[in-house]
Amino acid sequence: MVRLEKAVDAVDVFSEWTGKAVSWLVLVLTAALGYEIVMRYLFNAPTKWVFDISYMLGGSFFLLGEAFTLRRKGQVRIDIFYSRFPPRGQALIDCIFYVLLFFPLWGGLFYALIPYVHLSWITGERSMQGYWMPILYPFKTVMPIGVFLLLMQGAAEFTRALLCVLKGGGPSVTK
Repeated sequence: MVRLEKAVDAVDVFSEWTGKAVSWLVLVLTAALGYEIVMRYLFNAPTKWVFDISYMLGGSFFLLGEAFTLRRKGQVRIDIFYSRFPPRGQALIDCIFYVLLFFPLWGGLFYALIPYVHLSWITGERSMQGYWMPILYPFKTVMPIGVFLLLMQGAAEFTRALLCVLKGGGPSVTK
């Protein structure tokens, strides 16, 4: 049990670290958009690259920040009834929904993304939306990485909830 709890803690630390590291993408995104605004409206010289950079950085920020958000319990939760249950009841509900919804959905997406990204790499895929046609395979590689990080954090949250169900205990067990 102690090893399992240490593994859960290690995943938590990793999710915290990646979330904080990825948060710096917002500054880069803001700088790129600010540059575009200045160039477009002050100098009448719009850029060709900011549109592509903005969706790539925004998508990367979103995907790589999912595990951090799950770790911090920042996801949307409709808790009309959930909040009224004791911690052990909440943990049981969490376990059920992780098994029924979370792991099948995100595991299936991860499985589907692998050949999608592989094809992008072997064809040297480029964007057809922008003028400068940037390469897409590095951005597409972020997708399964982000989903994998989310699955790792989901496994940690599931394990934490399962330990709460088995051991009993209060909020200190479910953090």
